[in-house]
Amino acid sequence: MSGTLPTTPSFQTLNMQNWTETIETVADSGRSQRKTNGLQYWKFTASYEPGTRKTFGPLMAFIAKQRGRFEAFTAKLPEYSDTSGSLDKATQTLLVNNVGGYSASTRTIAASVSPGVNITGALKAGDFINFSGHNKVYMVTSDLDINGSGEGSFTIEPGLVASVADDETIVYGDVQFTVRLNSDIQEFRAANGDQVRYEIDLTEDI
Repeated sequence: MSGTLPTTPSFQTLNMQNWTETIETVADSGRSQRKTNGLQYWKFTASYEPGTRKTFGPLMAFIAKQRGRFEAFTAKLPEYSDTSGSLDKATQTLLVNNVGGYSASTRTIAASVSPGVNITGALKAGDFINFSGHNKVYMVTSDLDINGSGEGSFTIEPGLVASVADDETIVYGDVQFTVRLNSDIQEFRAANGDQVRYEIDLTEDI
């Protein structure tokens, strides 16, 4: 692991892709059979606001330290790293709520909130989370509503890639994606005098 992507300069645009692998066989009759190996990961393309050489210097140095695709690093991605639900990351902790935890491939997660309180839309479908015990980032695929006992359940995609423990923290605010560069060649372009432009392609590193 080699640091955290600088947040300055800021992104101008950020495109996200959801990659899954499906194997399809099509017979002469046209009948299709499909299966999946369960692999899923996120990919991103981000364009930066044009800026001066001085502004881009720390980012250029950070990218050079990655040595192309060799290193992995963390990145907080605007619009994706915080919940759109009503949980307050400053005061409310979300925990796995299942004795024995959950094994890999599980898609339904029971959760509890501390302190316990009734919350509608605590997490919203389309939010991103991860678990404190491993780096994979998951998408919430159903809203999490918390009852008066401080408990509820929600679903995720993909299924868990690793087991999680009871009372393990579910991170829903300032979610950090663990990523690597897509290419060993990174190009910074200068235009209009001192204006530097840069576009970065990232793949989730699982």
